[in-house]
Amino acid sequence: MNRDLLSKEMISQVRGQDTQELISGSYRAAKGRNPISRLLDYVSGVFTPILPAMIGAGMIKVIILVLMSFGLLLSDPQVYTILMAISDGIFYFLPIFVAASAARRLRSNVFVAAAIAASVFHPQLTSLIQSGEEVRFAGLPVIDPQAASSIVLTLVVVWIASYVEKWLDRYIPYSLKLVVVPTLTLMITIPLMVFAFGPLWSYLGQHVSDGLGWLFDNAEVFTGLLLGGTMSLLIIAGMQYIMLPIMLTSLTTLGYDHLFPVVVAAAFAQAGATFGVCVKSKNAKVKTLAASTGLLAMLGIIEPAMYGVNIRFKKPLIAVMIGGAVGGACMCLFETELTAIGASAGLLSLPLFSEPTLVYGIVGMLISFVTAGVITYFMGFVDEKDEHSQGVSTSGMNASPNSVVEKSSNS
Repeated sequence: MNRDLLSKEMISQVRGQDTQELISGSYRAAKGRNPISRLLDYVSGVFTPILPAMIGAGMIKVIILVLMSFGLLLSDPQVYTILMAISDGIFYFLPIFVAASAARRLRSNVFVAAAIAASVFHPQLTSLIQSGEEVRFAGLPVIDPQAASSIVLTLVVVWIASYVEKWLDRYIPYSLKLVVVPTLTLMITIPLMVFAFGPLWSYLGQHVSDGLGWLFDNAEVFTGLLLGGTMSLLIIAGMQYIMLPIMLTSLTTLGYDHLFPVVVAAAFAQAGATFGVCVKSKNAKVKTLAASTGLLAMLGIIEPAMYGVNIRFKKPLIAVMIGGAVGGACMCLFETELTAIGASAGLLSLPLFSEPTLVYGIVGMLISFVTAGVITYFMGFVDEKDEHSQGVSTSGMNASPNSVVEKSSNS
């Protein structure tokens, strides 16, 4: 092969060029929209190609949890561990998948982006961080596992990396691009994530946790409203576990917890909004996607519903926040108790409710579900035309959620 042609091919891979037509048209269509709408379009578009894997793994996880509830896997811990690893793999390494998908939308190198996200998941680094000792590098703080799982942090770092890569590509001599561009991109962005943005994110998360803890001690119902309404934002930010220490302390000292029922209510709000989309949409593929992800959300696997439907159509996310807030406030008002923290914040957590408050827990779930679903239905959203829909396909989901759309009427 001609050496110049080979060099150009290798350089094109460094620059992240792809022979497929990506989403440049959707970017042009989004320019006239407000920044929040464009941000939600971007997040939804990043998750669209990942949805089939998330849905499949979520279904496997649900099957495992159902079998566990009947005591079928408890006799062999090794089988349970292996099956849970299979179902949790996509969710544990989700930042890596998100980084690659985001880089593809930004037209930067997907493998460099994946390498950036993967750098904080190395077993030796994670074991060092989780050892309980203070970990520093040349006097600098180091990212913790909770911050490493932040979708927002991943998207920000990959966005910065795309600009670094393009700037280097512009000024680095052609003959050195293959070696210098990816090397410098990694050397610049990984330290930013590990030593700057990650610790800052952890610092913010700790203060959010302290603030919610203080509110819970002084205004429990308001805390339920606030936590239930913002749970979606906390998940996107990778801060969904900030209340876990408070929950564990409550379980240890009191034998029950009032906060996890709020998380359950927020999960049912996701399911309710998704089923609202299912009922309202005139697109068969959207209905199928909403029904399947809504079912998963009811069983506690909320990521496919949140990223694949509610963020994608934007207005259902507002309904989720309202439904989660109302349901969370009701859970705290009824003083609903859980005697353990379950692996799933859905229907499978029902056996964990204390018997005197089980009815109140079910009522709180229904309030969240119905509130989010009704608001989604009557608020409406921008539906997709059936003939141009880019609905879920297990063979490829590269289209943007900003394809040809029509307004879903409220009639």
